[in-house]
Amino acid sequence: MNIPKLAIHRPIFITCLFLLIMTVGYLALKRLPVDLFPDITFPVVTVTTTYPGAGPLEVESLVSKPIEDEISTIAGIKTIRSTNREGVSSVVAQFHFKTDIKYAEQQIRDRIGSARKKLPDDIDDPVIRRVDPSDEPIVTVGVTADLPTATLYDFADEIIRPKLQQVDEVGMVEILGGRKREIRVELQQEKLKRHELSAGMVSDRIRSAGENIPAGSVQEGKNQIVYRTLAQFRSLEDISATIVSFFANEKPIRVRDVGHVFDSLQEERSRVFLNGTPSLVLRVYKQSGSNTIQVVEGLRKRIEDLNKEFGGRKEKVRVAILRDNSTPIRANVTDVKESIFIGIALTVLVVLYFLGSFRSTFITTLALPNSLLGAFVLMLIAGFSINIMSLLALSLAVGLLVDDAIVVRENIFRHFEMGKPAAKAAVEGTNEVLLAVIATTLTVVAVFGPIGFLDGTVGQFFKEFGLTICFAMAISLLDAIAMAPMLSAYFAGAGSHAAESKKPMILLRPLNWSIKLFDRFQTRLENGYERSLGWILRFPKTVLALALGIFISSLFAAKFIPKTFLPPQDNGEFIVRIDLPPGTSLDGTHELARQVDERIRSNPEVRDSLMIVGSRDGQANIASFMVQLVPSKARQVNTTGMKNRIREQLVEFARANPIVGDMNGGTGSDRPFTLVILGPDLEQLEKYSNAVYEKLKGNPALKDVNLTYRPGKPEFQFLLDPNRADQLGVATKTAGIELRTLVEGMVPAVFREQGREYDIRVRLGDAERDLKSRVNKTFVPNINGRLVPLSQVSEAREQKGPAEISRHNRNRSVRIEADIAPGGPGMGGAITAATRLIDTELKLPEGISYTFVGQAESFKELIVNMAIAMGLGILFIYLVLASLYESFITPFAIMLVLPLALCGAFFALLITGSSLDLFSMIGCVLLMGVATKNSILMVDYTKQLTDKGLDLRTAIIRAGKTRLRPILMTSFALIAGMIPIAIGLNEASRQRTGMGIGIIGGMFSSTLLTLAVIPAAYTYIERFRIMIESWFKRHVSGSSADQLSASPSKEVLLANEQ
Repeated sequence: MNIPKLAIHRPIFITCLFLLIMTVGYLALKRLPVDLFPDITFPVVTVTTTYPGAGPLEVESLVSKPIEDEISTIAGIKTIRSTNREGVSSVVAQFHFKTDIKYAEQQIRDRIGSARKKLPDDIDDPVIRRVDPSDEPIVTVGVTADLPTATLYDFADEIIRPKLQQVDEVGMVEILGGRKREIRVELQQEKLKRHELSAGMVSDRIRSAGENIPAGSVQEGKNQIVYRTLAQFRSLEDISATIVSFFANEKPIRVRDVGHVFDSLQEERSRVFLNGTPSLVLRVYKQSGSNTIQVVEGLRKRIEDLNKEFGGRKEKVRVAILRDNSTPIRANVTDVKESIFIGIALTVLVVLYFLGSFRSTFITTLALPNSLLGAFVLMLIAGFSINIMSLLALSLAVGLLVDDAIVVRENIFRHFEMGKPAAKAAVEGTNEVLLAVIATTLTVVAVFGPIGFLDGTVGQFFKEFGLTICFAMAISLLDAIAMAPMLSAYFAGAGSHAAESKKPMILLRPLNWSIKLFDRFQTRLENGYERSLGWILRFPKTVLALALGIFISSLFAAKFIPKTFLPPQDNGEFIVRIDLPPGTSLDGTHELARQVDERIRSNPEVRDSLMIVGSRDGQANIASFMVQLVPSKARQVNTTGMKNRIREQLVEFARANPIVGDMNGGTGSDRPFTLVILGPDLEQLEKYSNAVYEKLKGNPALKDVNLTYRPGKPEFQFLLDPNRADQLGVATKTAGIELRTLVEGMVPAVFREQGREYDIRVRLGDAERDLKSRVNKTFVPNINGRLVPLSQVSEAREQKGPAEISRHNRNRSVRIEADIAPGGPGMGGAITAATRLIDTELKLPEGISYTFVGQAESFKELIVNMAIAMGLGILFIYLVLASLYESFITPFAIMLVLPLALCGAFFALLITGSSLDLFSMIGCVLLMGVATKNSILMVDYTKQLTDKGLDLRTAIIRAGKTRLRPILMTSFALIAGMIPIAIGLNEASRQRTGMGIGIIGGMFSSTLLTLAVIPAAYTYIERFRIMIESWFKRHVSGSSADQLSASPSKEVLLANEQ
């Protein structure tokens, strides 16, 4: 079917078709969801278990190991990691990417259910959840007020949190900081002993007295009556009056007889300060699949209303947004939109100067709205969203979308100049380049199609990127072979490249003059290139040798380009963390943290500093600072520079091991370099990892190197003697539970007041909880409930254990984490140096192994995936070209340009100091698809001329001169589209400048070298092709040989050329 001819004969149908595409595309654009990243599913499930009062060793052996053993046999498991801290076990199971995450989660739940009987009875139920990359707070809110701690917490919990949860599509709001009200039952050891009561007995009696128990239901006629026993506490006096025993079987012993009940606050585990003021933090999460920007807009409006409502209160309540995750989304979307519009404007300008006609420019650049809006339709059908990757794909496609229309329109214009009628020129001009246009489009699709189906994180991340480019290119091809010839036939008559038929308006005369001047320059350029082709064909070996030398030198230059996973981003936020020796009290940590916070806030570029001293799981020796900078336009230094400045300012706090890192969901630091050392023996692991850590601290590629292993807090251990315990009837578990009740306390029931619930905690008073000095006065119950002195059944000893035990694939592990130093050899250099250190200098002891995780692992995965993408791209390009040209040899002439494109990319990255990272590598993959476009135009027309009887030399020279204009137009159109990306219009886009720089450099090199290398190499490749065909003619049957031979007169043509 002759599509150009059909389009010319059915202009209204074609017009309506594209109007339909544009209308539906606009509607699709309005319906597409907006988010920062594509919807990525990580097959990761976490199991978090709380075991109050247990140390890391107990948590590891009693909780984590049984869970790991149960889930390790599930099909599809890739890695199992666990972290064991005081009272908390966190097990992370990562599955292979092809695993169904819902199936994986259900399998984990089933296995945990089976393992429950192997776990301690007094653990909290394991919390199982699958990881969702979008499941992070979209807004972090700070609340300050002149209120007592408990009142502020209740105010935030009862008033502010419900108001925020009422905003449309808000999922959950959690509170950090503050201390919730708690009812304390403080027991006295002497009174317990006097009444022969243990703390566990008191706790059990309170649990029994404070429970509402359903008794069942009875059917009475047509009604059903439900029976319940109501026993909740209505006041603190009710708790005090609770009977816990009968002394001598007659006198009731109440809670007040062994202790006292009073209002208190939960144990202080952390403190939160906003810019030095005590505060609370609320983290707001959106519902899955909702539009982040719309949800944040609703939250901002609600917070504004709350501040108006609280404005008249004497408590001076203030609610402020500390971190807004919609900001990077807005910045990136705005940046890419600006890049698209500026790229379109520059591309249109390039086309206008090369074609020299406003009418031709309109026909050519109409491909842009057609293709972009058409792509939105396919994106909606595919379930994509408007995100940084899909928009980046469209911004890259801007320079590609007009390529097909440029080639078609330029060739139609050439046929106009031959004196042909408009319709005939449109049909013949389009058909002449139809195969080349299809080939150039399919080569781009052949490169980006496989990217959408890569495995792992990179594959998921770039699925929408690759397929969005394919969608846009498919619509642009349809525009080039249907809309462009139709409009050319009816609305663009013959004429000069440099002038319209009518005299331009006065305002446009300077532009028209410059276009004419540029047209004369093009004519001279074409004539000059025609002369240079004569020299190239006389000395082809010299040209090829020079090209080979340039390529080899670019490979040498590539060695000096920093290699990393992601380049640093000027996002205006980072996190600082300090880590004091284990055993440091919350007050001690707070004192030092206050000084660090003051030093951070002394910088005028700092807008907010959120200081969190301690942690929810009881690590009193750590503190973290979420630092927000003023907008980039209001400061002279970028985020990386501020991080370096803060590092220098915190040198005097070296004893606290300060670390300055990137934000990770607002909850912690995400270290780019992470080396995991594994082994069964903790002491050997500590010794070897310390040796590696000391060496890596001096590596210039790394910053803020940190060893995660820390010696634990001082432990006072009670080792029960089995013989003596058996003689006195004391069970180890009973003794352990009693000691934990005395020190940590138990929560047997809750106290309800005004619709709220508060924990009732039973434990010793603060003066008696230090069992170290009261071993002889501490008692544990035996099986008869009698109290036995602890000193009679156990031996007390003091020692230190690890503060945290990490495990990786069921082995104990220690992590060495670091940031990548700016200006250094990058992630690739850091990984290479660490690998060389371990493999050569510090030989691994027996039983010790290592691996890289996190961004270091992702970087290695990126290298593998990019190699696969490039390999598949080259293979698919070859198969496409071979099938289109019915030759296994001709594609080599076209694909010779591929390494030439990488030359310019490597030199451009090196000169500008950019890194070879995720974005610049995608730029290199893009170059593979677009670089062949120029050689296709030249080789395709050369073949057409030789098929018409021209000798090879004349055909090459004529094809080079004729195709110079469209080659330069398509190259400079792509370069123009890349300029906004290479410049980096705002802080959001500077992370992607390497992509634009690499593509611009690659297009310069591929265009210039294509014009010289392809003519020089084509003569040799064509001779080789003819030689192969001749061999087939001699050795294969005549009919087969005729099918294999594309042109039976090539020997004559070659003889004429010689």
